[in-house]
Amino acid sequence: MHPRHDRYDDPSERHVIVVGDNGLTLRFIKHLIERYAFRVTAVFPDGPGGQREEIRREAEVNRKLQVFTQPVVTAETVRLAGLDYAYAVALMDQNDVGNLHLALTIREMSHYFGDQTLPRLVIRMYNSGLRANIRKLLGDDEDGVYVQSDADMVADTYALAALQQLPPGEIKVWGRRLYLSRRREERAEAQWVVAGGNRAGIELIPEDENEALRYLWLSPDRKPAQVRPKLVNATLAVKELLSALRGMLTRSLVVLALVLFAVFAFGYLVLQFWPSGANRPDGTGEVFYLLALMAGGGIDPDMTASRLLKVTQAVVVLTGSLLIPFATGAIVQAVVDRRYALSEGRRTRQVREHVIVVGLGNMGTRVVERLREAKIPVVAIEKNRDAMGVRAARAKGAQVLLGDGSNQEILEEANIKHCRSLVAMAKQDESNLETALSGLECNPQLRTVMRIYNPEFATLVRQNLNRSTPRQEAPPHASYSAPEVASASFAQALTDDKVLVTIPVRGHIAYIEAFEVGEGSQMDDAAAHRATKVGSHRLLAVKRAGGTISWNPDAAFRVGRGDTLLVVATRKGLNDILERCRPGGPGW
Repeated sequence: MHPRHDRYDDPSERHVIVVGDNGLTLRFIKHLIERYAFRVTAVFPDGPGGQREEIRREAEVNRKLQVFTQPVVTAETVRLAGLDYAYAVALMDQNDVGNLHLALTIREMSHYFGDQTLPRLVIRMYNSGLRANIRKLLGDDEDGVYVQSDADMVADTYALAALQQLPPGEIKVWGRRLYLSRRREERAEAQWVVAGGNRAGIELIPEDENEALRYLWLSPDRKPAQVRPKLVNATLAVKELLSALRGMLTRSLVVLALVLFAVFAFGYLVLQFWPSGANRPDGTGEVFYLLALMAGGGIDPDMTASRLLKVTQAVVVLTGSLLIPFATGAIVQAVVDRRYALSEGRRTRQVREHVIVVGLGNMGTRVVERLREAKIPVVAIEKNRDAMGVRAARAKGAQVLLGDGSNQEILEEANIKHCRSLVAMAKQDESNLETALSGLECNPQLRTVMRIYNPEFATLVRQNLNRSTPRQEAPPHASYSAPEVASASFAQALTDDKVLVTIPVRGHIAYIEAFEVGEGSQMDDAAAHRATKVGSHRLLAVKRAGGTISWNPDAAFRVGRGDTLLVVATRKGLNDILERCRPGGPGW
């Protein structure tokens, strides 16, 4: 635990200073207050702007939130807001250099405090290169510094939704792989119900699976394949190469290929079955050898040959002499056409089973990068040809079309009838909704993913588009509020929880965390079933002090001090199982 943090055993005593006034900031503050019971002071400049009025209104009805303003926000402003007794400072402005400057100044100022302890720092930063190297200046999470981009946080959620996968995707814990699914998985070695319910409400860690919505399942333990991943990667590379070649095959090249095939097939039959003259081939190999010489014009005339053979040789030689200039012209034309398509923002090659991403802003570009890392074909659509995301998407191997993503002609050119899904990532909610509805006009079976700013509106859009989908079926339409998704991750960084995995389920969150059984605790020499409580937490596995792991142990399995329990739990359940594992007894 960071030196300053051991003074705040009661979360309600923790004071967090939040600098910023955007939509993410407001949701971040609500998470800190409602989920973790922290006290918050919001710091931003005087006057109107951003979400300042909304934050002020929230402070009027919430006694745990205070507002502190000055004409210009500096490190001195943060000090006056209570830096000397703050548990943490969160810098949430959309200004990388400004946030870094403020963080360095706050750290320097904190060194002059009498107790020589430092508040935790949470910094929102866009530039990935700067973010990766900021540890050299401020330290890392072990030093109480957490630096992240909201775009990176939510990109995985949108990319997984585009592939009809449930976040958080593949979960790697204790050398094994866990996955989330909507129904029971036949391949599972073990599985547990994480959430259940109906339209009336969601229940985490339910008693039975009559209304199960989410299963967490353990993938069978197999030795890592050495050959199969390489074959899969090679197959994907070949498919992309063939797709690129198909894009270069103009009608002229196709006609040329067919004519050459017909001429050489005719030549092969003549040389094989009606040979005569001085150059008589002996076997199939010599037939191909003679054909190659004829095509290159490198065979001597044979005046004693039959008329059929002479005609065949002449046709093959003339065809071969025309091959190089004709093929060169066709290839040059294909290259020119491709360059023109790139400059005009048109599709350069055929593509199927791809994902269409509309909007190459910060978040849209990150989604494209995530999909391309998974070797998924991507066609991106962007209005602004000068947008930075255009070059970044093409560098990752995505095709980029320039135009309005809600235009059905552009969507048709993106081959929307044969895509896996459409991801609308523009900054405006109405643009994303219009794009999704236009896509459904082109393809009624289309799967859509929308970026919607307001979380309540996102929920309503999702529910109405999926109202005809059975509860157990994977809904074809998804919509998420990016600030809502990111704010939860930022808020979690201010806790002392060592949460391994966060599992979102329709606005609720379950956690996977490990707890060591203390000597004399309630779980010391207890049956494994005592580590499961309906509505609170469920035991997944037990790791012995010696390192052996038992997944899904039966009810009679005994655990003792030094063992580590892996559980899936609610927020309240984490505290409950922590109390059960806390050391106790006469010696404590």
